Amino acid sequence: MRCRSRAITQGQRVTVMRGHCHPPDLMGLETLRQREKRPGVGQRGNSGDPEFLRTPLGGSFLVHESFIYRREKATGDKVYWTCRDQARMGCRSRAITQGQRVMVMRRHCHPPDLGGLEALKQREPFPTQALREGSGPPQPLEFLKTSLGGRFLVHECFLYRKEKAAGEKVYWMCRDQARLGCRSRAITQGQQVTVMRAHCHMPDLVGLEALRRRERLPIAAQQEDPEKIKLLTKVQLCFKSYSPESQQING
Repeated sequence: MRCRSRAITQGQRVTVMRGHCHPPDLMGLETLRQREKRPGVGQRGNSGDPEFLRTPLGGSFLVHESFIYRREKATGDKVYWTCRDQARMGCRSRAITQGQRVMVMRRHCHPPDLGGLEALKQREPFPTQALREGSGPPQPLEFLKTSLGGRFLVHECFLYRKEKAAGEKVYWMCRDQARLGCRSRAITQGQQVTVMRAHCHMPDLVGLEALRRRERLPIAAQQEDPEKIKLLTKVQLCFKSYSPESQQING
């Protein structure tokens, strides 16, 4: 907005220089006031511990100084994050988490989305307990069969196609690389997944659900029942024995 309004305070006196070029952000103001009234919020914000919130797709956001970051990749014990508004606003702010330490690279080009942050916190099932990145046992990897008998890797609702394997490491590329030019990559080693580069598109939830439903189909629906095949063979033999051609030969 590039608002040029300024204010000067001297004791209890406030002097405003230039008018605003926009209406006041009433929702953001109310969010700040509600957070101010909440007990323990000020102390928790100064503790320095990173806070994590779940994304609508089951991933995790990093929250630091009221800014929201989206996970980009992980290397060892370091996790790299990009500003959630990178695509929408071109914000180039980055963050790196290592244990409980947060390092921010580059400043944001926009104010924090306090309304959106509050909505995410309200949606959390246990808002008092911040989710810690990497806490708990690792979740088993999910694989789905391709139409040609291969395998897709499913990670945070994105589909990856197997590219190559080197020892214990398996390299995967985004399924939509050719169609959308997505350059996201993933490396699996045991139950650990390392994602290189963020996706340039949203996950194909409809296609993912279709693959999962096909995976759950019973085997009898995917291939013919052997008993049915035997019965069909007997019926065909009966028709063949009573066909007009066989009767003419026998006559």
